[in-house]
Amino acid sequence: FGTALLYGDGMITPAISVLSAVEGVEVAAPSVHNWVVPIAAVILIALFAIQRHGTEVVGRFFGPVMLVWFVVLAVLGLAEIGVEPSVLRALDPTRAVTFFVDNGGRGFLVLGSVFLVVTGGEALYADMGHFGRRPIQLGWFVIVLPALVLNYLGQGALLLSDPTAIENPFFLLAPDWAEWPLTVLATLAAVIASQALITGAFSLTVQAINLDYLPRMQAVQTSSAHRGQIYVPTINWFLLVACLGLVFAFGSSASLAAAYGVAVTLTMVITTLLVASIARPRWGWSRTMTAIVLVPLLIVDIAFATANLFKIPAGGWFPLLIGLGGFAIFTTWRTGRSIIGRRVVRAGLTVDDFVDSLAEHPPTRHPGTGVYLHSRPGLVPPALLTNLRHNDSLHETIVFVSVTTDDRPHVNPAQRDHVTHHDLGFHELEIRYGFMDRTDLAADLEGLLIENISFDEQHTTFFLGRERIEITARPGMVPWREHLFAFLSRNAGDPTTHFGLPPERSVDIGTHVKL
Repeated sequence: FGTALLYGDGMITPAISVLSAVEGVEVAAPSVHNWVVPIAAVILIALFAIQRHGTEVVGRFFGPVMLVWFVVLAVLGLAEIGVEPSVLRALDPTRAVTFFVDNGGRGFLVLGSVFLVVTGGEALYADMGHFGRRPIQLGWFVIVLPALVLNYLGQGALLLSDPTAIENPFFLLAPDWAEWPLTVLATLAAVIASQALITGAFSLTVQAINLDYLPRMQAVQTSSAHRGQIYVPTINWFLLVACLGLVFAFGSSASLAAAYGVAVTLTMVITTLLVASIARPRWGWSRTMTAIVLVPLLIVDIAFATANLFKIPAGGWFPLLIGLGGFAIFTTWRTGRSIIGRRVVRAGLTVDDFVDSLAEHPPTRHPGTGVYLHSRPGLVPPALLTNLRHNDSLHETIVFVSVTTDDRPHVNPAQRDHVTHHDLGFHELEIRYGFMDRTDLAADLEGLLIENISFDEQHTTFFLGRERIEITARPGMVPWREHLFAFLSRNAGDPTTHFGLPPERSVDIGTHVKL
């Protein structure tokens, strides 16, 4: 559910960021109010259109813009703080306590709006996956955080001196001559801010596919230097359609704020709970250490989430709907694959029994290596049985390859393969990848040095089983989930592309499976 909420966040963030930036045009020229939504739509289309070029290209172009953006934020804030320095008292945490004591329930509800000043931090995980921990730490503590604090203090100072500026305190920080340049800069910054969520959606999709929570989709590697930089066309265009729908449906950033707050706060609560679930078994933390570090974070997260739940009728229902829909897809695919796996195992033939049967009734063998991909180690792939039944012929060397995804991000290539040899030229080979590793099976196989096995590209053929799902009345899932699973299975991506196999040396063999 948390992962599905992040997809909702990936839809809402570009929409609200671009809308809020373009709305600055209304400050400089109120007469163009009716053009705000169309302009935002054009910018979103351009943003998603350039995703295929990769994060590196986008970052190289926009990196200097972001540096200018944060400098401008800091300068605008400092100028207004100089006019009303009393705003610096806001840094005293006791004033926040006094505010809640004086305002009670109303003060608590204010958290739902105040929370929007810290959104965006939840996207750091995506940037960290692309650029590493150190650059993110330096960028955040040296540039981003100081600039944001100064700018928000500056907006507070402006409101103390001119309460009517509440209409749009950020853009009114700037002098009249700077409103148009600031609008352009804010729009560029909004586009860049959206980039982290978009690339995060790509990364989550590939990891979900590797962990068998989603069917295969085409994923394009956009960088030879950074493994995490990928592009998933299906997700890209899905997010674009969703963003455009949100922009035209809600019409303003203020209307979208409710949906945004619910999505981000619930994501943060779930993330903290997930950290708690791995702190002891993975990091070796004690119960006391886990409680000391995470309970305060969880209290803050729950407080923000509870304050935002009051916004569900005003648009907060949208991320919940996306979360439930995504959760249904993830669990349906996972459950369906598990059911098929159990039924294949029950009806399967072990490799040892199959080899023994061939010794009594040997088929024709021809030169070369036949590689059969199969997800159930120890069993003969149905594709081989179908091939043998129709052609009564097999390669001299047969390799059953099972590709397994570990629950760790990366697997050392030197520890990736495990082979089991059988009689009559049959071999079982397990290849392990991390959930963030790029699968390039053909290249990895050619690099292996295994006795009696050659993966020479001139004499190796890859066989893949295509499962044809037949919905039946057998116990399994409820009918609507079975139909959903069958739909997802029919529309799964090409396995040759997913596994990095050469299409000219790959053969698909269909097998019927009753669900």
